[in-house]
Amino acid sequence: MRNVRCVMIEDLSEKRWFMGKGRQIHSVEELDSFPIGGTKVSILQVRFESDKNDECDYYCVIEDESKIGAVLAEYFGPKFPKEKLLHAQPLNAEQSNSAFYSKGEFFFKLYRRLQVGEHPEAEIMKHLSLKTAQGSPKIAPDFYGDFSYSKNGETRTLGILEEHIPDAQNAWEVFTDTKNNDAEFYKNAAFELGRTTAQMHKALKDLDGTAPQAEEVPFDKLIALLQANGKQDLVARVESIRLQQARDDKQKTSASRCIEESRVLVPQRIHGDYHLGQLLYKDGKFIVLDFEGEPTRTLEYRRRLRSPAADIAGMLRSFAYASAVRQNNATEKCRGEKEFEQVTAEAFLQGYSQESSISVPQLKEEASPYVLGKAIYEACYELEYRPDWFWIPEAALKSRL
Repeated sequence: MRNVRCVMIEDLSEKRWFMGKGRQIHSVEELDSFPIGGTKVSILQVRFESDKNDECDYYCVIEDESKIGAVLAEYFGPKFPKEKLLHAQPLNAEQSNSAFYSKGEFFFKLYRRLQVGEHPEAEIMKHLSLKTAQGSPKIAPDFYGDFSYSKNGETRTLGILEEHIPDAQNAWEVFTDTKNNDAEFYKNAAFELGRTTAQMHKALKDLDGTAPQAEEVPFDKLIALLQANGKQDLVARVESIRLQQARDDKQKTSASRCIEESRVLVPQRIHGDYHLGQLLYKDGKFIVLDFEGEPTRTLEYRRRLRSPAADIAGMLRSFAYASAVRQNNATEKCRGEKEFEQVTAEAFLQGYSQESSISVPQLKEEASPYVLGKAIYEACYELEYRPDWFWIPEAALKSRL
């Protein structure tokens, strides 16, 4: 019979939300647990064989997830109608967290990997809800509260409860729908998305965060991945792009004072992982979701101040992905890939410009280095996890963006 340790390790490693896949687990220990809603919530400490600094991950596990409604009713009951919470259903989707909802009532996101401190998503959504209450445009679901756990003076956010937006479409599905070839529709939708993005940045401008950090462009990682995947022909191209960026950075450094004075988009809190898949579309408007940033990063890193140009670049690259997918899936190629990308990207920038009073040329100039960094990151990600998608960032690298 297998011992308890082996069972815990095997059970955890098979969970779709477990972020340690590919790493050998050394040990799993239940640090704490508490009864709630007729089941048990456990806080697990996971150590890996390769950890050199004795670091570990912490995960939240609910013993019987079929009782999630009762869990939510007991925790949020004083502030939210218990009878509604009891109707929680699981949202079956591949993601790093788990989600439960009741249509038109609420959406609960359960964070699996835990870190000490206020979660950036809870912090941002609370801030945006306050802004909406003060009269700012609504750009995100209403925030109802967070599910937190405290012990020995340390608090970890286990999840957040927010408004559920019924009968909305995911923006990625909207922009990749090959049955819709209405150019005017996509132009107007992208324009509205640009306005929504500028409204989001305006609302987040006065939210505190950690100090800005230099943007990381993983050139070395990409070159290693290209070599490992037999794509030697692209290595020289990436080296060339890196050298050009180094020259550009040197020129910017020598003229740093002038450049700093000419920048309009200054570091502030932003979304941080902005693409079409992070938005809902309903009645001609967009609702922004998932403000948690990269789950594998520290909370301090995810709360750092960054240029809004990073979000703009993320959306521009998302339009490139949508264009490529449309072209690949279309039975009748009514619109060229580049034409669709250019139309939506230009309309998006015009919408952002109208809302922010920043010129389109200025937006393009400030977003340019972030577009490059995003494409390099995408190439790394696709080679590592989705090699069948590598052809999209590959096209960007070959065209030198």
